[in-house]
Amino acid sequence: MKRRLRWIPSLFFAILLLAFAGDPLKAQEFHDDPEARTLLEEARRQIVVWDRFPGFKAKLEVGRDGKRSGGELTVLPSGKVEVELQDRETTAWAGGILKSLVNHRLKLETHKHEEAPVTFGPEDQHPQGRLVKKGDRLASTYRIKNRQILQVNQRTEKGSISLNVLEYTPTLHGLLPKQVAVFQFDEKGSLTNSTVFTDEYVEVERFWLPKSRVIITAQGGKVEVSRLQFHEHSLLPKEATKAPAS
Repeated sequence: MKRRLRWIPSLFFAILLLAFAGDPLKAQEFHDDPEARTLLEEARRQIVVWDRFPGFKAKLEVGRDGKRSGGELTVLPSGKVEVELQDRETTAWAGGILKSLVNHRLKLETHKHEEAPVTFGPEDQHPQGRLVKKGDRLASTYRIKNRQILQVNQRTEKGSISLNVLEYTPTLHGLLPKQVAVFQFDEKGSLTNSTVFTDEYVEVERFWLPKSRVIITAQGGKVEVSRLQFHEHSLLPKEATKAPAS
């Protein structure tokens, strides 16, 4: 189980940073379209991020494989995640999930995106919006509707993935992904894994922090459900901003 789910944090990170860490693939070759690039950048800016983030602490409860484990979570201003749970294996698993969750909330300028041309695909009436193509190593394509990224498709060495935002949570400052479905395919195009993430948030002094995350995974004829719940959030004092980055 632990090995099968190792890809989950990276895939969810991909939908929110619009980048996926994989082996180099040959980039597509086409001309950059300023209108398409503007549409993609505007859609990215709709996502709420943590600007001048002070870090926070919270109580954490994790339910996984029929077991519950409680403890504490500390997130430093650098984005470093410190998890202390009763169960060691659950601590390692939750650490990976939470690192991804925190990274995609950090201000986007702190992350590097592969520079590549951006253009429109053929016009159609797709329910997830206009097709935008990026000439990067992973042949990334996006579906954008009402300035919202609803789908990201990317090629990998072993197949492809499709990340679909089913619902956003609107705030006064932008959008937060509420439910995301991730589908992984092998080289022949057969579905090998499907996962749905459902997130809830709580606002603490203008920062939208995680309140809960439910992960439902279907693979190998089995459906597995995990849940992370966060309580008693508190921002770290200003002195914590001096903590070194990991």
